[in-house]
Amino acid sequence: MEPRQIAAGVWVFTSRVMSTTSVVVAGGRAGAGRAALLVDPAWEPDELEAIAGWLERSGLTVVAGRATHAHYDHVLWHPRLGTAPRYATPETARRAREQRRCLVAGLGPEWPADLAPLVGDVVALEADLIPWDGPAVRVVEHNAHARGHAALWLEEAGVLVAGDMLSDVEIPIPDEEGLDGYRQGLAVLEPFVRRANFLVPGHGGVAARTGEDTPIRRLERDLAYLDGLRGNLEDPRLRGAPDWLLDQHERNRDWLT
Repeated sequence: MEPRQIAAGVWVFTSRVMSTTSVVVAGGRAGAGRAALLVDPAWEPDELEAIAGWLERSGLTVVAGRATHAHYDHVLWHPRLGTAPRYATPETARRAREQRRCLVAGLGPEWPADLAPLVGDVVALEADLIPWDGPAVRVVEHNAHARGHAALWLEEAGVLVAGDMLSDVEIPIPDEEGLDGYRQGLAVLEPFVRRANFLVPGHGGVAARTGEDTPIRRLERDLAYLDGLRGNLEDPRLRGAPDWLLDQHERNRDWLT
């Protein structure tokens, strides 16, 4: 499992499960190695171990983790990644703590027992910037996909780590806030989308400013999807989509009634 470098000091791993992404951001010095921020490491145990192995070979030491939201595939960890604080918004930390058993159960009965205690073990951070020895990483919180969901903005690299938003393989998946809340979340992200050189969704491929699949095009596609729910919607993400995503599409239509 090798990552793709998308900008100076920024790498993206892609899991074989649902194209889930993990992001590494390199910073300053941490002991004998360079400091690293690790965002949403996922998914299978061997992939988590592979990320840890790559970090070790690259001379990177994880000094901080970040979970974008409290869904089980975004609050994972591995002992080889170390004991650095794993930050999240206060709402994400609360949900992870209260729903720990459900998060572990969602991973299935074969999830290793030694990894289970690490699931959702995040700490609340109210600051707008992640405290670490590296480039500024701004927390952009909203409630579109999940209460306490947070994208990350890397100003220096022009990278937006969008969490489970703005995907090329998944349609919008609202939480309690519904369709209107999802639109509000997209509005919060829009200024960063328009400035982004690269956009990393929680699932799917990286969008780049150059080319056809740009960050702005991702935003436009999600807005078009929400606008088209009342009509005969055609969205490429629904063609040949798995059953769970088609079911989500029908749930999205239910928000209209």
